[in-house]
Amino acid sequence: MSLNYRDGSRYGRTTKRKKSNLILNVLIGLVFIFIIFLGTQLFFGKSDDKQVSTNEQELNGSAENNDDKAAEEDEESAPEEDEDKAAKEEEEEESESKPEDEEKPEDEEKPADEEDAEENTDEDTENEDSETEVSENSDDPNVIKTMTNPGWGPVGTSQSEPHTSVYQEGHVDWDEKLKAVSAATGLASGDYTLYFLGNGGSEHHSVASIKNKASGENFKVYLEWVTGKGWKPTKVEQVKSL
Repeated sequence: MSLNYRDGSRYGRTTKRKKSNLILNVLIGLVFIFIIFLGTQLFFGKSDDKQVSTNEQELNGSAENNDDKAAEEDEESAPEEDEDKAAKEEEEEESESKPEDEEKPEDEEKPADEEDAEENTDEDTENEDSETEVSENSDDPNVIKTMTNPGWGPVGTSQSEPHTSVYQEGHVDWDEKLKAVSAATGLASGDYTLYFLGNGGSEHHSVASIKNKASGENFKVYLEWVTGKGWKPTKVEQVKSL
């Protein structure tokens, strides 16, 4: 009887110890799992924080670099703008200080060609300013009208005195006579046909007979030699026939 009792008690204690060990192992396993979970969270959480911090630093660094570049560009462009502004101001000052008309020295001598050109220009101006006087009263039935102009002057000459009238085509005196004809009629040499150019009654008088190619009108141009100044038109007659 006592042997059975002892065996039963030992069995009960063994069973209870096994249950306790099982529960303890389960608890230890749970604690170990919790520790692993907690460690994992801490480790990856720190990694994420580091990554976020690194990204923020990169963004901040990029923004600072952009600001630095913009500042450098502004500093580089500022001197160029200042230089351009200074150059424009200098040009404006020079243009304001520069006189509009620079006077030439009065003692500066003009070339002979320029003086001749100015004389011819003055004569042409006088011819333009003076009005041509027209008269239709003539004793000659062949004359339609007679024209004179007080502004007609000598056309100039390259010949020396004493002058000799020459009626040879191509000679300088011939060409100067035709120049006087054009001055009186306003017709260039190619605008009329020359029918006659000869003595007008004396050594220093000539007469030319021409026809206007465009209108068909006939004219006689009377010329007079002015000593040292060349041939001068005295009158122009429009005639019915040459």
